[in-house]
This record gives sequence, C-alpha cells and structure tokens, in this order.
Amino acid sequence: MAIFHLSVKIISRSSGRSAIAAAAYRAGEKLKNEEKGGKIHDFSRKKGVIYSEIQLPENAPNEFKDRQTLWNKVQDVEKRADAQLAREVEVALPQELDRKNQIKLVHDYVQKQFVEKGMIADWSIHDKGDGNPHAHIMLTTRSLKKDGSWAPKQKSTYLLDKNGEKVPQIDEETGKQKIGARGRKMWKRTTISYNDWNNRENVELWRNEWAKQVNSYLEPSKKIDNRSYKRQGIAKIPTIHEGYVARKIEKRGGNSDRVEINRSIKKINSIENNIMILLDKIKKIKMQRKLLRKLRERAIKAMLKLIRDKKKQYQLFKQKLDNWEENLNEQFNQQSKRNDERERKTSSEDTTIESSKRDIERRERETKRRKQELKRASDKSIKRRGLSRGTENAERSTKNHRPSRENQYYQSFTKSKGRGI
Repeated sequence: MAIFHLSVKIISRSSGRSAIAAAAYRAGEKLKNEEKGGKIHDFSRKKGVIYSEIQLPENAPNEFKDRQTLWNKVQDVEKRADAQLAREVEVALPQELDRKNQIKLVHDYVQKQFVEKGMIADWSIHDKGDGNPHAHIMLTTRSLKKDGSWAPKQKSTYLLDKNGEKVPQIDEETGKQKIGARGRKMWKRTTISYNDWNNRENVELWRNEWAKQVNSYLEPSKKIDNRSYKRQGIAKIPTIHEGYVARKIEKRGGNSDRVEINRSIKKINSIENNIMILLDKIKKIKMQRKLLRKLRERAIKAMLKLIRDKKKQYQLFKQKLDNWEENLNEQFNQQSKRNDERERKTSSEDTTIESSKRDIERRERETKRRKQELKRASDKSIKRRGLSRGTENAERSTKNHRPSRENQYYQSFTKSKGRGI
C-alpha cells in the first residue's frame, strides 16, 4: 500500500556531519574526504542500494558528475564552522510501482523541483526488501554562476520602501541625505539570500508536488495525500519516527520504546478506523434513504403531473368528441328535415297523381257509359229505319261526330302518359 512520506533535513558542519560521508553512505560507495585529511568513507558493502544518479543543471561543470569531486568541492567552498553543506530530502516510494517506474518517478520529480531551479541533485534508491522502498535526495545549498563557479550564499542590495523606492541614508545632524566621498548620494543597503531555497514555504510546495507526481502513477483508490490527518479531517493519531536504531533493536529481538509506541498507536488507529468505517456506512445508508425519499417524491410528482396531463388530454378529447357528436346530431337532424320535406313533397305529388288517376278513371267510365248510351240509341234508330239506311246514317253520324270535352281530356291525358309524364 502506498504511503506518503517526505522529510527535509540539513546536513551541517556544526553537527559534526560530513557531506562526503553522507553521500558515500547513501550511494553505497567508497569515497575520500579531503577535508578530513584523506579519510576514507567506505560503504561499498552496504546492502539495499538499488540505484544512484547525479543530475546537474545546465551551467554545472561536468566534473560534478563524479560524486567524490562534487562533495569535496562543496565542503571546500563552505568555510564557516556552522555552514550548511547539503539539504537532504527523503521520500517513500510506492510499492505498487515496479523498479523502472520508481526510478522514473524520482528522476522526473528531482529534475522539475530541484535541478531546473539550479540545484545539483545526488540521489539513491534504497530497498532492503522489508516493504520500505525509499529515496535519499542530497541537494546543494549554494547556487552556481553562469560560468559554473560557486555563487555567494548572500548578496547586498538596496533597501526599498513599500513603494519600491530606495531608502536614503539620513545625516542625523543635518537631516539631509548623506553624500559620499565622490559626491554621490548614499542609500541604505541590506543583505539577502542569493536564492530562496531556504524558504520554509518550499517544503510545503515539495510535499504537494511529490503527492501529485506519485498519484499520477497510481489508481484513484490508492492515491496518497500529503496533508496531515488533522488537515484531512481524519481522527487518527500520527505515528512517531522510529529511526534506523529502533528498527535495528527490534530486528535483534529487543524492545524499542518508539516501536512499541507506534504499535499502540496503530492499534488505536485500527479501532478508530473500524469505527469510522461503521460511521461511514451509517452515513451512506442515511444518504441512500434520503436519496430514496427524494426519488420517491420526484416519482410522485411526476405521476401527479402525468395524471393531470392525461386528465387534460381526456377533457380535451371528450370536448372534441362532444362537439363531433353535436355536429353529427345537427347534421342528422338537418338531413332528417330534408328527408321529411322530400317525403312530404313526394306524398303530395303521389296524392295529386292518385287524384288525377281517379278523375281520369271516372271520366273514362262516364265516356264509356255515354258511348254505350249512344250505341243503344243508335241501335234503336237502326231498327226503326232499317238496316241499310241505318248503317249509312250511323257511318255518317260517326264521321261527323264531334268528341265531347271528357273525350278530349282523356285523349290528351293518354298521350301525355305515353310520353312518361
């Protein structure tokens, strides 16, 4: 499991430490310390040194690629008894990465955070197979000039006021600005660091960037956090630094107070972690219930809206249906009226025709009756006058006979009926 660890230390002469000795131990090499009269620091038999590399900025001499030359030059330029010889950054490496990616991770981080800012970095990866792979990064504290020579750690500059203007040196007697020997105005000066590498804010920056660099290689569920438990809002007790000596005592079968303290802290944190897991589950259940309530409310609102919409649609459809039925009834009534009117007209015409037929039949009967009367009268006349004369007279009478009004009307009706009227 990946853990976050990044610590920053200063290797100083005042604490009796040596940059050459520190470099030899971290690289697992045999180096000669010229400051100590050619003393040899031999750590070539040290186990667990997996990889070592020196990264130089652009203006650094190539001779600094040699570890012994580099750190002897550093010790030579630092004259003070309390001089800071080197800065060491120690980082824990994620076990999830293979060796190739661990090396690339450290190389890219060192290049971006230190070398590009002008530092020389000498770093090594240690891994004894005990689940604690880590890297030691030794950094120079003095800048290099463009020509590759060492720059001073401090430089003098004019003191500026809040407006960015130079502050004059005031003569206490005259109250005016002091004038130098050559007639030049005198300004107050101050000493500042040549670089900002000792700024404490850099430590937080390096921690943040290391966490980002590591997390870029890890899955989301395995990401690390550079913040303390307190800043993360986690109720855990931080473990204390055990150190190499404490772990060595434990390895030999002894008891180390620091290791015991860490064991107790881990047990407490484990209990608290279980409690936090349960609380987290309870929180998730509450959130799920809250979400279900919201979903149910939304579903009810959606159903009510759907019902209202369907009701409106039903009312509109019913209104359209009623209008259609009303129009249909109106059309039916109008058609019925037209049919009734047509039937009345037809009935009236039929009545007229029947009446005419009856009148015609009556007249036909009357005509037939008169013909019969005429025939009887004619027969009687023939009997009186004789057959021959009677026949002549009858034919003459028939030719000269003028039809009555009833016969004329009957003949005209018969003709018109023959035409289809």
